Amino acid sequence: MLKRSKWPWHLLLFCFVMLFASIASGCTNILPAKDEDMDEGIKVLIVAFGSREPIPDMKVTVRDMDTDQLVTTAISDSEGQVTLAGLEVGKRYLFVPSSVSDSSPMSNNSSGVAKIVKVQKDTSYVVLETYYQKENQRIEVPVVLQNPQLPHGCEITAMTASFNYYGLNLSKMKMAKKYLPTKAIIEKDGKRTGPDPNKAYAGDPSNELTGTYVFAPVITKVARKVAKDYKTNLKVTNLTGASQKKIIETVQQGMPVMVWVTLDLSKPKTKEGWYIEGTNSKPKMYRNLHVVVLTGYEDGKVIVMDPLHGYVAHDATKFFSSYKDMGSQAIAIEK
Repeated sequence: MLKRSKWPWHLLLFCFVMLFASIASGCTNILPAKDEDMDEGIKVLIVAFGSREPIPDMKVTVRDMDTDQLVTTAISDSEGQVTLAGLEVGKRYLFVPSSVSDSSPMSNNSSGVAKIVKVQKDTSYVVLETYYQKENQRIEVPVVLQNPQLPHGCEITAMTASFNYYGLNLSKMKMAKKYLPTKAIIEKDGKRTGPDPNKAYAGDPSNELTGTYVFAPVITKVARKVAKDYKTNLKVTNLTGASQKKIIETVQQGMPVMVWVTLDLSKPKTKEGWYIEGTNSKPKMYRNLHVVVLTGYEDGKVIVMDPLHGYVAHDATKFFSSYKDMGSQAIAIEK
């Protein structure tokens, strides 16, 4: 004889209702989800400054603005996106994009534009800008040719083109006449005396016979004065001594770099020079010095805006060998 269940009828009815609800909903958990379980995180898109093109494989560093503590780091995917979870509503965070090789994104060399974000309940998307560019992409520096007005004015012409990349529309002749410090080479009693190329241009860049050259310290000083006079926020950095990697990375960040090389990337050719005024020093004079604007790097080749020829591609190994031969002189103009 079967025994009657001792479970109260109302408890059996409750179990039946809950079982039916579970089957009907297809859920295995009948309790409501917690808020944090529903949080899918904040999506971050990293784009190139200016073009707004997504940049893949970039690092995002997030710091707590109140404590300056590192909260998290992540790497963007092939579409330039990354999702960050666990950020608290109501708190302020500093988002910093940087190259994956940049071990200190808070340094002055950081390529990204840091952004303070106060997380709200509806914060789901953040756009970060960076000066880094996709690999194998060159920047469009306007072509400015030195001839016929400045047969020996490659330095000031390259500087003019670099500024014009940022929309200044400068004139190479105005730059040469107003900003370039020049001093003549004077011959007296059989002795030729002239300025130190690290301090002033020797001769006249517009004169085929008397024009010579000038080195990076002078153009750095000139460029900084131009940037100030035209009320820009452009920064001029003397990269003299920088490695090949550093210079290429600078260009890939969207910054034109003026580089001292030789005319055909051959070994430097020299002839008798002049005595540096106020000294007994008489260094050899370069016969084939040239300055170009590095604009890109692709498949082992550099792309330059050459003040004599316009856009030209060179073997990167030969180019940087010539750069070293000419004292590893380079200048970057950055925004």
